[in-house]
Amino acid sequence: MTKVFFDTWGWVAIAHKNDTHHYEAITFCRNFLPNKGAPVTTDYILAETITLLRAKTEADGVNLFIDTILEAVEKGRILLERIDEKRWQKAWNQSKKYKDKSGISFVDFTSFVVMKEMGLTSALTADKHFEEIGMGFKKLF
Repeated sequence: MTKVFFDTWGWVAIAHKNDTHHYEAITFCRNFLPNKGAPVTTDYILAETITLLRAKTEADGVNLFIDTILEAVEKGRILLERIDEKRWQKAWNQSKKYKDKSGISFVDFTSFVVMKEMGLTSALTADKHFEEIGMGFKKLF
Protein backbone atom coordinates (compact mmCIF):
# COMPACT_ATOMS: atom_id res chain seq x y z
CA MET A 1 0.00 0.00 0.00
CA THR A 2 1.40 3.38 -1.04
CA LYS A 3 0.75 6.20 1.41
CA VAL A 4 0.74 9.90 0.53
CA PHE A 5 0.10 12.74 2.95
CA PHE A 6 -2.90 14.84 1.90
CA ASP A 7 -2.41 18.46 2.96
CA THR A 8 -5.16 21.06 3.24
CA TRP A 9 -4.14 22.30 -0.19
CA GLY A 10 -4.83 18.87 -1.68
CA TRP A 11 -8.26 18.49 -0.11
CA VAL A 12 -9.30 22.00 -1.17
CA ALA A 13 -8.05 21.41 -4.73
CA ILE A 14 -10.08 18.19 -4.89
CA ALA A 15 -13.26 19.70 -3.46
CA HIS A 16 -13.31 23.11 -5.13
CA LYS A 17 -13.75 22.87 -8.89
CA ASN A 18 -12.69 26.49 -9.37
CA ASP A 19 -9.32 25.83 -7.72
CA THR A 20 -6.45 26.32 -10.19
CA HIS A 21 -5.12 22.82 -9.41
CA HIS A 22 -8.48 21.01 -9.29
CA TYR A 23 -7.93 19.02 -12.49
CA GLU A 24 -4.42 17.94 -11.44
CA ALA A 25 -5.61 16.88 -7.96
CA ILE A 26 -8.57 14.92 -9.33
CA THR A 27 -6.37 13.24 -11.94
CA PHE A 28 -3.87 12.26 -9.24
CA CYS A 29 -6.64 10.73 -7.09
CA ARG A 30 -8.13 8.81 -10.02
CA ASN A 31 -4.75 7.17 -10.56
CA PHE A 32 -3.64 6.85 -6.94
CA LEU A 33 -6.71 5.44 -5.19
CA PRO A 34 -7.47 2.46 -7.48
CA ASN A 35 -3.81 1.37 -7.22
CA LYS A 36 -4.03 0.67 -3.48
CA GLY A 37 -3.15 4.25 -2.59
CA ALA A 38 -3.92 5.33 0.95
CA PRO A 39 -4.29 9.02 1.75
CA VAL A 40 -2.98 10.04 5.16
CA THR A 41 -4.21 13.23 6.79
CA THR A 42 -4.70 14.71 10.25
CA ASP A 43 -7.50 16.16 12.30
CA TYR A 44 -5.72 19.54 12.11
CA ILE A 45 -5.65 19.33 8.31
CA LEU A 46 -9.37 18.54 8.21
CA ALA A 47 -10.14 21.45 10.53
CA GLU A 48 -8.18 23.80 8.28
CA THR A 49 -9.87 22.31 5.19
CA ILE A 50 -13.33 22.85 6.63
CA THR A 51 -12.49 26.47 7.46
CA LEU A 52 -11.15 27.21 3.97
CA LEU A 53 -13.96 25.43 2.12
CA ARG A 54 -16.65 27.16 4.20
CA ALA A 55 -15.18 30.49 3.10
CA LYS A 56 -15.21 29.43 -0.59
CA THR A 57 -18.41 27.46 -1.05
CA GLU A 58 -21.79 26.55 0.37
CA ALA A 59 -22.06 24.70 3.66
CA ASP A 60 -23.99 21.72 2.22
CA GLY A 61 -21.18 21.00 -0.24
CA VAL A 62 -18.58 21.24 2.54
CA ASN A 63 -20.62 18.94 4.76
CA LEU A 64 -20.97 16.33 2.00
CA PHE A 65 -17.25 16.47 1.17
CA ILE A 66 -16.09 16.13 4.79
CA ASP A 67 -18.67 13.44 5.57
CA THR A 68 -17.37 11.48 2.55
CA ILE A 69 -13.83 11.73 3.91
CA LEU A 70 -15.00 10.60 7.36
CA GLU A 71 -16.84 7.62 5.84
CA ALA A 72 -13.65 6.63 4.02
CA VAL A 73 -11.79 6.90 7.34
CA GLU A 74 -14.32 4.56 8.98
CA LYS A 75 -13.87 2.07 6.11
CA GLY A 76 -10.08 2.25 6.36
CA ARG A 77 -9.56 3.86 2.95
CA ILE A 78 -8.13 7.07 4.46
CA LEU A 79 -5.83 7.14 7.47
CA LEU A 80 -6.74 9.94 9.87
CA GLU A 81 -3.98 10.71 12.35
CA ARG A 82 -4.75 12.69 15.50
CA ILE A 83 -2.51 15.42 16.85
CA ASP A 84 -2.17 14.42 20.48
CA GLU A 85 -0.13 16.14 23.17
CA LYS A 86 3.10 14.37 22.21
CA ARG A 87 2.80 15.32 18.53
CA TRP A 88 1.77 18.85 19.46
CA GLN A 89 4.89 19.23 21.58
CA LYS A 90 7.12 17.92 18.80
CA ALA A 91 5.54 20.41 16.39
CA TRP A 92 6.03 23.21 18.90
CA ASN A 93 9.70 22.27 19.27
CA GLN A 94 10.08 22.27 15.48
CA SER A 95 8.47 25.70 15.22
CA LYS A 96 11.00 27.03 17.72
CA LYS A 97 13.89 25.30 15.94
CA TYR A 98 12.87 26.82 12.59
CA LYS A 99 12.17 30.29 13.96
CA ASP A 100 13.75 31.81 10.85
CA LYS A 101 10.93 30.29 8.75
CA SER A 102 8.06 32.40 10.06
CA GLY A 103 5.87 31.66 7.03
CA ILE A 104 5.43 28.02 7.99
CA SER A 105 2.16 27.48 9.83
CA PHE A 106 1.86 25.48 13.01
CA VAL A 107 -0.48 23.11 11.17
CA ASP A 108 2.36 22.46 8.71
CA PHE A 109 4.69 21.62 11.59
CA THR A 110 2.15 19.10 12.90
CA SER A 111 2.03 17.59 9.40
CA PHE A 112 5.82 17.32 9.29
CA VAL A 113 5.78 15.47 12.62
CA VAL A 114 3.23 12.92 11.35
CA MET A 115 5.03 12.48 8.03
CA LYS A 116 8.36 11.84 9.78
CA GLU A 117 6.80 9.37 12.24
CA MET A 118 5.13 7.43 9.42
CA GLY A 119 8.09 7.56 7.04
CA LEU A 120 6.14 9.50 4.42
CA THR A 121 8.01 11.58 1.87
CA SER A 122 5.30 12.72 -0.58
CA ALA A 123 2.50 15.20 0.03
CA LEU A 124 -0.46 16.15 -2.13
CA THR A 125 0.25 19.84 -1.87
CA ALA A 126 1.65 22.81 -3.73
CA ASP A 127 2.86 24.30 -0.45
CA LYS A 128 6.57 25.07 -0.89
CA HIS A 129 7.18 24.73 2.85
CA PHE A 130 7.10 20.94 2.59
CA GLU A 131 10.30 21.09 0.54
CA GLU A 132 11.82 24.21 2.10
CA ILE A 133 11.90 22.64 5.56
CA GLY A 134 14.70 20.34 4.37
CA MET A 135 13.32 17.13 5.88
CA GLY A 136 13.28 15.16 2.62
CA PHE A 137 9.63 15.80 1.72
CA LYS A 138 8.48 16.40 -1.84
CA LYS A 139 5.30 18.07 -2.95
CA LEU A 140 3.36 16.45 -5.76
CA PHE A 141 2.42 19.72 -7.47
